[in-house]
Formats: sequence, C-alpha cells, structure tokens
Amino acid sequence: MIDATTFDGVDDGWFRVMFDASTVPIGLADEDGLLRAANAAYCAMVGRSWPQIAGRSSREFTHPDDLDQHAAVEGLMAQARARGDDLRIEKRYVHPDGTVRWGWVSVSAVSGPGGRAWTMAVIHDTTERRLAEDRLLAAAVTDPLTGLLNRRGWLERLTELDAPSSRTDSPLVLAILDLDQFKAYNDSHGHPAGDQLLVEFATAASEVAGTGALFSRWGGEEFALALAGPRASQAHTVLRAMGAVVPDSQTFSAGFAALRATETVIGCFDRADARLYRAKRDGPGQIRGDDN
Repeated sequence: MIDATTFDGVDDGWFRVMFDASTVPIGLADEDGLLRAANAAYCAMVGRSWPQIAGRSSREFTHPDDLDQHAAVEGLMAQARARGDDLRIEKRYVHPDGTVRWGWVSVSAVSGPGGRAWTMAVIHDTTERRLAEDRLLAAAVTDPLTGLLNRRGWLERLTELDAPSSRTDSPLVLAILDLDQFKAYNDSHGHPAGDQLLVEFATAASEVAGTGALFSRWGGEEFALALAGPRASQAHTVLRAMGAVVPDSQTFSAGFAALRATETVIGCFDRADARLYRAKRDGPGQIRGDDN
C-alpha cells in the first residue's frame, strides 16, 4: 500500500497525465451531474468523443432500462456512504450505432471547486464477460443443429406461460410433430442428408409458424410448437402448411391440444403428445387435435 506522503510535492499535472493515460474509464461530473472531465477510455466506453459529451449528463447515453437506477444514484450513494463504502452498480451504455457496453461503475463523492459536491465514476468494462455469459446461456437452450430452442429452452419459455400473471384471455395451443419414417430416410440417404433435412425443415417451418410462435426441436426428429392468440385458432391450418414444407417429399404426424382454463401447460402438452401417438397409428402425414 502506498503511503499518502509519497505524493508530497508532486505537481498536480502528474495526476492529469495519469488520468488521461489510464486505460480505465474515468469520468468526473459536477453537482448537477454534468460531465466536467473524462479520459479517452471513458469516451471509448460510451462511444463518443470528449467534445460530444462535455457538459452533458451520462443519462443521455445510459441504456433505457437503466434510467431508473441512474435517477436513484444520489440516494444509493448516501446509502453506500452510511455503510462506509463507495457505490458500485452495473449499468449499460449505448453507443450512437446501438452498440451496448456493460460496466461495473464505482461512484465516489469528491470535492469540486469551492468544495462543491462532485462525483467521480470509475468503470470496469464487463462487456466481454457479459457476452460470454449470454453465449453460454444461449447455448444451453439452443439446439446446435437447427438453431431452434431445444427441449430445455422450450420448456422454460412454456413454463412462463403457466404463471398466473401470464394467463390471458388469448387461446394457447400446443403441438408436437414427428417426422414420419425418419430412421428409414437416414438409413437410405445417410446421416448428413438426415441432418440437412432437419435443418431445412426447421427453417421453413419456422417461417410458416410465424414470429409469434414458439417452435423448438424437441429431440431427434420431433419438434414442439406453441401458438397463441389468433394463430391458436388456426392450429390445424398452420400445421398443414408446415407439413407442406417438409423437404424431399417427406411428411410428419402431429398432435395438438388447446390449453384449458384449469389446466397447466405441461398437462396440455401431455394431451397433445397422446394425440400424436394416435396420429402415428393412423398413418403418415396425419394431424390429430381438438377438431378431429
């Protein structure tokens, strides 16, 4: 630990050189929260040059979801001081091109000209760690072959629909699809061709299902689908349209069920799965649901 007397007699310009040369983003704001100094690392962090941010509030390039936190900083600093700590918060900065940078910000009270209450923000850029975490989370819920949600991801999203706060008057239909005779296709065409069939079907069927649908690879040659709102009432039609885009003249069988008022989404999916088995017994390309 450096003793404070080490800096006795050092010219203030030395501190300015250290401030400017630091690779750690540092910004200094006055009592009104307006930036009075920032080093090059800070400017890079927020994606703007010093002339573009001088005299402006960092609120202007704070992520919209973090604005409430930004407004509460003064109170949060008071709480931190009461604990004998500096305030540390994680926040996002938005560049003019929409790029988002994450940072852990240490906010300290400093004395400005005339003893006015200024603040200094020192930022540790955590963007790469955040991106890595996001990639890991995405990989955990994504099927690596088709890019669709995997079983875990679909169930997580589906369970959210089962929360009382998520229930609406809009209908919800769940379906499970199984490509017919897929093992025979793999045996006759080879596994690379089978994988390509799955990929092409996933892409084409996703487009048919639409952006509001929840479509996933359930496992192997099975896929799960959730349709909400107006599309739910068209479930049979949507499934028929999806059947028309299975590559190489292949087919699938499907079962679907509409969520009942007193039913969980898992219970509904179990009923859809039972109807799939009935469809498979009836022959390839069959769809069984509430309407048949």
